[in-house]
Amino acid sequence: MRLVLLWCGIGLLAACDCGGGSGPGRVDGGGDGAIAVDAADAMATDGSVDAPERLDADTDAGPDECGEETCGDFLDDDCDGRVEEGCACVPGDTARCFRGRAPQRGVGACRDGDMVCTGGEEFGEWGPCEGDVPPAEETCDVEGVDEDCDGAANEGCDCADGDPPVSCGLSEGTCEPGTSECVDGIRTECMGATLPGVETCNALDDDCDGTTDEHLTRGCGSDVGVCRMGTETCVAGAFGSCEGGNTSSAEACDGLDNDCDGSTDESVTRLCGMDEGRCVAGTETCGGGVFGTCEGRVDAIAETCNNVDDDCDASTDEGVSRPCGTDVGRCRAGSEICTAGAFGSCTGAIFPATEQCEGSVDEDCDGTVDEGCACLDGSMRSCGSDVGRCDPGSQTCTGGMWRACVGAVEPRTERCDGTDDDCDGLTDEGCDCITGRTRACGSSTGVCRMGLETCDSVGRWGACEGDVEPSGELCNSMDDDCDGPVDEGDVCPRFPPTVMCPGSRTVTVGDATSLVGGGSDPDGGPVTFAWTVVTRPAGSSANPSPSGSATTSFTPDAAGNYTLRLCVTDDELETACCTVMVTAEASCTPPAVPTVDSCGISWDRRPVVEFTPVPAGIDYELRLDGTPYATVASAGTNWHRPASAIAPGGPPPGTTRSIVVRACVTGDPTCCSTSAAVDVQFIEDCTTPVAPSSDNLVFSEYVINGDGACPGPDCEGGEAIEITNLSHCPVELDGTHFSYCNPGSCGAFRWMNFGPDDIIPPRGVYVAIRNQAASMCSYPFFGPNDPSLFGLRISDLDMEGSGLSSGWFNNGGGGMSRLRVAGGAFVDMTTGATFELVAPYSGSAGECSSVGFDAVGRCGTISPVATPSDVLTPNQLGRLWHPCDAIAAPVPATCN
Repeated sequence: MRLVLLWCGIGLLAACDCGGGSGPGRVDGGGDGAIAVDAADAMATDGSVDAPERLDADTDAGPDECGEETCGDFLDDDCDGRVEEGCACVPGDTARCFRGRAPQRGVGACRDGDMVCTGGEEFGEWGPCEGDVPPAEETCDVEGVDEDCDGAANEGCDCADGDPPVSCGLSEGTCEPGTSECVDGIRTECMGATLPGVETCNALDDDCDGTTDEHLTRGCGSDVGVCRMGTETCVAGAFGSCEGGNTSSAEACDGLDNDCDGSTDESVTRLCGMDEGRCVAGTETCGGGVFGTCEGRVDAIAETCNNVDDDCDASTDEGVSRPCGTDVGRCRAGSEICTAGAFGSCTGAIFPATEQCEGSVDEDCDGTVDEGCACLDGSMRSCGSDVGRCDPGSQTCTGGMWRACVGAVEPRTERCDGTDDDCDGLTDEGCDCITGRTRACGSSTGVCRMGLETCDSVGRWGACEGDVEPSGELCNSMDDDCDGPVDEGDVCPRFPPTVMCPGSRTVTVGDATSLVGGGSDPDGGPVTFAWTVVTRPAGSSANPSPSGSATTSFTPDAAGNYTLRLCVTDDELETACCTVMVTAEASCTPPAVPTVDSCGISWDRRPVVEFTPVPAGIDYELRLDGTPYATVASAGTNWHRPASAIAPGGPPPGTTRSIVVRACVTGDPTCCSTSAAVDVQFIEDCTTPVAPSSDNLVFSEYVINGDGACPGPDCEGGEAIEITNLSHCPVELDGTHFSYCNPGSCGAFRWMNFGPDDIIPPRGVYVAIRNQAASMCSYPFFGPNDPSLFGLRISDLDMEGSGLSSGWFNNGGGGMSRLRVAGGAFVDMTTGATFELVAPYSGSAGECSSVGFDAVGRCGTISPVATPSDVLTPNQLGRLWHPCDAIAAPVPATCN
């Protein structure tokens, strides 16, 4: 389209409309009378319009084709995205417009917009079409919008995005339908379906054709030996009998392969011989269709007395006898008859009797007369002794033996009585005296007096009785030690010793001062000296040296007053003492007194002591019950823990010890200050396992709810239990279990029985975990451990029961879930002694969080709650006795 300007002049007004007004296709006719008209063959006067290539003047563009822009239809005829470009307009005019073709206008999603004529001259230009909805590329939307405005929605689409999946595939036989999703308007191939397979003999429609086990046969039998193949047909999932063949039979001794195994006459045997009595039948083996010799047969023998049918005649021990007895001496032989494998009594015999000592007959039939007789019955002889107090008697022979000595006086135990009691020719051998006799003893010198000794029943002199014995000499003008002289040995003092002390003095702490004392015994005897400290300032341990001489040296180690005493003792043990005052003045300003704190219990006897940070130029000396055990000199350090145990302990609650920190100026051990004492209970080591109980266990659980569907491959669900040992001994869980029951009636259970490897270390924790492989959770309760302090025993959570793939810490159903640690193997939620019971437990937690018993107090105090309530932190269960956790902002930061 081109625009041609025609001028309205005289003679042309009839042909030109130069009137006013506005509207589509019109311009303002005022002023110079110019008007815009369509002229297909006119030249464009505005070179700013970049129109598509011009159509031939005699070509008409169709409704769906791009042609030349046509003024006045307010459409995008040339498909360049602009409307009425190059068409004149009156500035300020407005019009409805559409950046599309006429057939698309108002169709589907397409809508008109507005455009404004702009410009300050007589003629203006149409601005852009705004607010219209032009045609767009068709999308497969579930709303069914006609975006390309052709009168049809979602053309070319199988479906609309967002449509639900549709079923696909077969549901016949073993086939299961799947689903097809809508992706970019196209249905995907069938997913998750079970496709037809090859038909097998299983009573199923494997090929999904509506028929089961159709046309399924297989060969059966064998072509070996006398056998011939047959056929088996499948019916209702099982092959039937073999039909049409020749089957095998038991192998016979006929030279044929009757059992069709490729061998002839194998293992064909028959019995031979007999099986009566001791006889055993043998076996004949077939070879080449003929039975061989009888092998393994046991034949008959002569009958013997053994309760066995030896001659295999169906009778046992018949006609078997033997002689018995003897014909020696007075005896005569008989016979024994066999019955039931044993010979009977000897009949018709005369048996041996007891040998009589009468000198002529062999009564016991051994071929000897009167053997074993020491004498002939009735004879007599003398016996006994006539030495000492003894007298002889007589013996009579009875039964060939001399009987007891009658009428004799026998020897007896020797007594201390002047007689030969044991008749050995000696009198009172081994005796010091004769029983009952007495003699004088002791001394009669000085204060002493004589006593009397008596001979006892065994011939020994007894204690001296009634005497006065010597004693130590006293100053009493008597001979106390019964040696003749009186009051000898200077026991009577004459004058006490004298003592002399030096004068009081003032010295500087750390400086030695000489103290010259003296003393003597006016009696001329020797004396000894002893220096001691009577009073001293707090924290001092200074003493005089040497302490056992008259002159000593003393170096005060703390500022304040000291009272020293000198004592002189003479040889009569008389003592005289004097004192001297030493005032010590500080040579420096003592450091500030440290503030000290410590956890009150030390399970490993390595107490953590927390104190005011060490100032520069100051050393901290730590003392246990007054004895130094560590020095801390690094400025800024605010805690100390020994590398190893520093003291023995006792059973809980332990042995109480006192710890102080002594702050001294570096290089000056006298310029010091001492902290207040803190008490620490040292617990002994225990290596003997003990049984679990409600007193030494705390039970808790950790929950990992996880992500992803459970059960399933994306499930991150996991669970863990934790049993904390409150004891200083290992706790052995073998023979115990833990169990869980679901909410409500507790009708379903899951459990784990503990074994011999499940031992909780002292003050340690046993943790059992079951975690799905997909889980990426971290476990905050498994932080760094100190092996020398804290034990950790980890195992798999090996539960039994149903539904183990899902998380089981569920407190639904009114809060009636129960967790229990009890004795014995699991039977139900009531058997065995209960050690810990959480019923119900409260609350829930998100992924990687923990739920269980409260634990309060930085030194590991357990709160007295009976049910879990709060989310635990890593410093609670599993870290109850970790003393380093008690330090606020430790320097150095790592506490081992």
